Amino acid sequence: MQVTVISSEFNGLSLVKQHQLVYSALKEELASEAIHALALKTETPN
Repeated sequence: MQVTVISSEFNGLSLVKQHQLVYSALKEELASEAIHALALKTETPN
């Protein structure tokens, strides 16, 4: 699965921290293997 997440919450955060926020939000889905693989791209709004 390929996902792009755009959020102002990412302002000032490193790429690693941005991805950690997304993975945290998807914790249950990842643990239950509802999501097997995730290609993640994060951005801040223009």
